[in-house]
Amino acid sequence: MKALVKPYGKVGLRYVTDVPIPEIGPRDVLVRVLATSICGSDLHIYDDDPVFRERIPDGMIVGHEFCGRVEQIGEQVTTVAVGDVVAVESHVVCGTCYYCLNGVPHLCQEMAGIGFDRPGCFAEYIAVPAENVFPKPPSLSIEVAAFIEPFGNALDTAQRVDLFGKTVLITGLGPQGLMALAIARAAGARCIIGSEVHPYRRQMAQQVLSLHTDTRRTTRDAILDATQPDLAERIFEITDGLGVDVVLEMSGHPSAITLAGTVLKNNGHLVALGLPAQPVEFDWSHHLVLKGATLHGIYGRHLYQTWFTACELLDSRAVQLEPLITHRLPLERFEEGFHLLKEGQAVKVVLYPNGTETPIEGSQR
Repeated sequence: MKALVKPYGKVGLRYVTDVPIPEIGPRDVLVRVLATSICGSDLHIYDDDPVFRERIPDGMIVGHEFCGRVEQIGEQVTTVAVGDVVAVESHVVCGTCYYCLNGVPHLCQEMAGIGFDRPGCFAEYIAVPAENVFPKPPSLSIEVAAFIEPFGNALDTAQRVDLFGKTVLITGLGPQGLMALAIARAAGARCIIGSEVHPYRRQMAQQVLSLHTDTRRTTRDAILDATQPDLAERIFEITDGLGVDVVLEMSGHPSAITLAGTVLKNNGHLVALGLPAQPVEFDWSHHLVLKGATLHGIYGRHLYQTWFTACELLDSRAVQLEPLITHRLPLERFEEGFHLLKEGQAVKVVLYPNGTETPIEGSQR
């Protein structure tokens, strides 16, 4: 079968066509991948970022955001049937460790990540545990269903603090940041400020805000250029000198983390999802302790609460993710997708390992 594999210690991925179709165990299902999307962590893997280098064996199939059709089930599987269309949770957990038994299985001590610790979905087929598949709601396209999982990350980040009536800064307007914009508006945020380096993503952020904002209401929302030296001053101006109630830090960039601490209001909340490539400096005293602020670290998403909440938001159209799909490409043109994302010229790039009847030549909408 076709697949994208990671060569150890080298930048890039390798397209291969001779990988065996995986075999399944008694509690597994074989899924034919219909649509898969490129995640920010896949960019780190592509770039041979040290944060993931030693975790991923040479020749591992990568990728973890996908939707597919069940082709085969193990002899002990009773919860899913052949032909079902499913999205898949990428955290494969043990179910018996301290964290699993205390309601936070996404922090499982024995967790194995699809596309990291076990073969991923940038392939025609993938074998996964039956308990990790989630039925696709009929109202969702296979493309949107392919990234319900990362939507759960943004949802977990935005839900960590009550945003109703709050002023919220979102630093980094890649896919996670854009999804957080929509969630913050659905959650009743009074004012939403976004900061981003790439003009394309700032333009997309304006569209996302417009789509999710009632035209009858007046807001002080703003999408700002993160490269401008007066960025903090602009935020204080918008917030009447007080700063923001909540920062959702989605970029992991050192300058964004510094900005977050600078403009955070006293007694505010800094919620961090972004992963810095290297250790960063943070003014612990002035940006956290002396402000009486609260710091929240987010890893993954709560299983499976965020899946149900995500489906409810998407099914009701309170949050709409279709506009985030900017490019659709066959698997063998993956290099184009990665290049577009690295240059900030795309949001969600969907790959089709098994082909599609949907037009895919540079499709944008």
